[in-house]
Amino acid sequence: MKSVATLTLRDIALLAGVSRSAVSMWRIRPIVRGEHHPFPEPVAVIDGVEQFGRDEVVAWLGRTRRGLNPEQPLDAPTLSVPDSVSLEDLVTLLCLQTMSGQELTDMTVAEREHLAVELDPEDIFLLREVRTLDVPEEVLNFIDDLTEASFGPAEALTRLEQGRAGRATGVRDLTDEAVELLRAAVQTCRLHVDPEGAPLMITGGSARFALSLAGDLGRIVIRGDGSQDRAILRRAKIRDVDVVSDDSTPRVRVVSLLGRELDAAVDALDELVLDLAKDDVGVAIGPASVLCDRIAGAHERKRAQTLRSNTLAVAVRLPRGLWREAHRQALGLWICVGDRDASRPFISDLAAFLDTELSNSDLAADVTACLMGDGRRSYRYLRPYDLSRILSGSAIVPRGVRPPRWGTASATAQLDRIQAAAAVTAGSAPTFDVLVVAAPGAVLLRQRSLAELKEAGSLKMYRGKRIDARNSSDNGTVPVLSADGATAGIALDPFDADRLYGGARRTEAGDVVFLERPRPRALVDSQGGALVGAPSRILRLASTAGIGPHTLAAIINQLPDGPGEWQTWNIPTLDAAAADQLEATLIAAAGYQSALDQRLAAVRTLVSALIDGVTAGTVAVIPPTVIPEGR
Repeated sequence: MKSVATLTLRDIALLAGVSRSAVSMWRIRPIVRGEHHPFPEPVAVIDGVEQFGRDEVVAWLGRTRRGLNPEQPLDAPTLSVPDSVSLEDLVTLLCLQTMSGQELTDMTVAEREHLAVELDPEDIFLLREVRTLDVPEEVLNFIDDLTEASFGPAEALTRLEQGRAGRATGVRDLTDEAVELLRAAVQTCRLHVDPEGAPLMITGGSARFALSLAGDLGRIVIRGDGSQDRAILRRAKIRDVDVVSDDSTPRVRVVSLLGRELDAAVDALDELVLDLAKDDVGVAIGPASVLCDRIAGAHERKRAQTLRSNTLAVAVRLPRGLWREAHRQALGLWICVGDRDASRPFISDLAAFLDTELSNSDLAADVTACLMGDGRRSYRYLRPYDLSRILSGSAIVPRGVRPPRWGTASATAQLDRIQAAAAVTAGSAPTFDVLVVAAPGAVLLRQRSLAELKEAGSLKMYRGKRIDARNSSDNGTVPVLSADGATAGIALDPFDADRLYGGARRTEAGDVVFLERPRPRALVDSQGGALVGAPSRILRLASTAGIGPHTLAAIINQLPDGPGEWQTWNIPTLDAAAADQLEATLIAAAGYQSALDQRLAAVRTLVSALIDGVTAGTVAVIPPTVIPEGR
């Protein structure tokens, strides 16, 4: 019985070009454009993972027009990986198909073995794997479908490694961003060693990691005959990457320390440095705790002995999140040069460059200048550091270290910021006082809920509108209010407000903008004409409400978390004179608080501008002049 080609939910997300959570939402929302289209039911559950019929999924995506991939029918066969075969078996078949150019479907075991003998007569990378391979016909069909739907063998290999079979291996390599950064550094080292590109000798890491560093034009040195070396060779054949066995020429040695114990990592660093020939360059990638931070005891002494060779040229701490196995662990990078005699390696903490986007090309330019010993260059990321300080017990890459920068800020702009802030802070602080007396006698405390006020016609409630922040304009004159400040700074052009949100209710002067959850919040719009961003809403009081808007907002802001729906909120009912006096006093209190907020904001701006100006060398602080007594 022929098995059914299947897709997992993650495969469906990749096929449709959407997130995994979007597919889960599709399953529980069968109504699409007013029509009922239930999501296909799973046909099997393997190791707790639901499997869906591929043809059913493709038909459903076609009917519902869901997803962002217009070529779903063509891509679907590349994702329906049979569950009965491993990644390496699939790569072996892809290598056989790529090198022979023949379709594997309907090919017998003997025919595949005969073909492998022709391609690999010395059994260097393929023959023994093909001889031991026993796969059903559906696997051969899958490889042919994969090749047909891919833009060449290299992309077919990428689809395999990123697909279901690759995920099943459980190998969590570097992220794509980390690979791009490391590749930029490695390619720089290759060109430094040989203008035509020196070969790479890679130790540690997965076969995918090795081929990613080599790129399309690289050369890899393979000396062994282990399973890892053979796996790299097969991928090199698929990607058409040159492989050399004679490593007598200068080369770039890359060592991955990821996943190694501390003892093994320190030993691998020492071995890397000892094996460097005169013109070789070594690159090590691993945990920052090994390559950048202090370590103690015998490990520190051994690492220090390695550093005394004076081969370390560059040491860099990388940002967090670049290794999928330990997302919160920072990584480090070493670049060492054989027969180097320098006592000042270049270091940097790239995680400290949060104010700018990390540029791989600029980092590569810095590495090039460092390897060439160019002391005249102004480095963007790297700075020299005395090796003697490292050997005395300091961290190799202190956290936050970065090179000095030339001050480029305008002195006029800094002075304007400082003077504008000082103009606010230099004035006398406002005061606020309230005169109160004891009220005569006892009074009957009267309270009404907001629902009662609404029923009596003393209160109206209007809903806000969901506003897209992307519609905001720098010159907008229609502000968008929210009780919790979520829409602060958003303002719409009046024409856009009418065109996009024509049905939205505008505020009037004195309206209370409020929010129920996660905690009651409220503010008063004293100007009017604003839009209110949902989930905030509008409360509009009539003159018969017995309370003013500022009083109502103050009461709402004092309510505890979770007091129920807004209709159940109770407020006091005051006589007209008491309500007016309380409202006026609360308005004055709000003005006082606003003035204090402006002064606090000015103090923060003044402190920031002083630090920036003095640091950039555009502003100098002059001590206050001491005026002699008697003048």
